[in-house]
Amino acid sequence: MKKIIAIVLLAAVVTGCAFAFAACGDGADVYEFYAPDGAPVLALADMWGENFEFGDDGTAEMKYSVINEANVLARMTDGSAEFIVAPLNVGANVHSGYAAGKMKYDYKLLNVTSWGVLYFTTNEDSYKTRAECADAEEFLAQFDGKSVSTIGAAAIPGKSVEYLFGEAGAEVTLNGSEATVIQQSYLKGDNVTAIFAEPAITGTNANGGNVTVLASVSEIYKEITGNDFPMSGVFVRADVLESEPELVEAVDARVKTSTEKFISDTSAVAEKAAAIEGFSLKAPVIVKAKDKLNVAYKNAAASKADVEKLLGNIGAPCDDGLFA
Repeated sequence: MKKIIAIVLLAAVVTGCAFAFAACGDGADVYEFYAPDGAPVLALADMWGENFEFGDDGTAEMKYSVINEANVLARMTDGSAEFIVAPLNVGANVHSGYAAGKMKYDYKLLNVTSWGVLYFTTNEDSYKTRAECADAEEFLAQFDGKSVSTIGAAAIPGKSVEYLFGEAGAEVTLNGSEATVIQQSYLKGDNVTAIFAEPAITGTNANGGNVTVLASVSEIYKEITGNDFPMSGVFVRADVLESEPELVEAVDARVKTSTEKFISDTSAVAEKAAAIEGFSLKAPVIVKAKDKLNVAYKNAAASKADVEKLLGNIGAPCDDGLFA
């Protein structure tokens, strides 16, 4: 009799464990969502920490992490990111690498949330602002023969301004530099002319720097090309898009409302952002820089023409397979 009871209890335990594992596997899968430190986090700040329910009974536990932008490619290469905010050229290169058999994982662009945080800046008196010039070509031409520092020399910042200077026929020497180096040069009062970014510009001036913004790269780019200037957006791992389309749709919809919340209630979202582990920006700087951050949501289809144009202009053309 004892043996029979023991067998029944063991069967119940095994059945219970199997049910628990099945429930865990079907109802509470864990997904990693990465965003590089700085402005890219702001579109997600209102949704940070939230999980997702989708379909009839699906539940996705979302684990959010702030990372250094230098680590974005690694998270896409090893596939550890189911969702990730990435510069468009990085995502496009990963997608192209997968198509060529050089990458293990493919990624699709879900939406664009950053439309340019780059600015032509200086503390020298020899340059005109865009408003002081007749057009974008005149503005760009004043840099002919000059040397300009730039963040991301081999990425969207450097490649974009290289394209713009070329369109204006200006021969400019672009020197790659880290944002912290440019910032410290401004704070020390060294002569600086650089392609710099928000909210670091606002933060530098708040700390005693003397940064004059000559023009927005986004606005100059729009004048030259007629297109908007997309910089980064949310990418989803292709197999997740295929296996869990309802989850991906739910995440995309929440990114949209999270972005809209940042725009409509910046102070509240800035406080939430400042409390995120690993996030370096302070709430007052975010609020002050809001109008220069160009945070806005467009889905993959609405962004497609602008993304294709930018990637083509910087020498990283993409195919239709990039878009979710």
